[in-house]
Amino acid sequence: MHMAAPRKHWRFAIHTVLCCCAIACSDAVPDSSACRNLVYKDQGLTRKEYLPCAGEMMAVLDELEPQTRAALRGDSKARADGEASLHRLQSLMRVAGGRNLLERWNDRSLTDLNVDINNAVTHYQAFYMVRILDESQAYAAQSRTAAEAELTGASRRYEEARSLYRRLK
Repeated sequence: MHMAAPRKHWRFAIHTVLCCCAIACSDAVPDSSACRNLVYKDQGLTRKEYLPCAGEMMAVLDELEPQTRAALRGDSKARADGEASLHRLQSLMRVAGGRNLLERWNDRSLTDLNVDINNAVTHYQAFYMVRILDESQAYAAQSRTAAEAELTGASRRYEEARSLYRRLK
């Protein structure tokens, strides 16, 4: 029984180090990315300036959605891939301007697209914070319900963003 506590501490420590490494490496957005060097004006960006970057974000969301669905089913590789995709998407958003993406732009449709992408990311983040417990463990049903709720929210926002992006391009 005394061995269980140290093992949990080691697992937590290893997980923490891996998360830190993933976050540190996530800012490696290629120099060729359309999200780099966007120049913001008072009215935001134009579609011509911004849609190539939004396309890169949508491509990552297109990967993230099925990875997250597989993670909910218990696929640990899909969970790791999904977390990596989420970090890559967050990096693209940071490089593209971070909080500037949520400012009101003259092109209201681009503002709506950014809000949908941001909301999807927020739900995906919450999904990956929930540890999906083995059915034999206490609170397994509650953790699965919480994860499903976040995935539902993420999927809804992703679909809204995808639909709007297709209309804009």
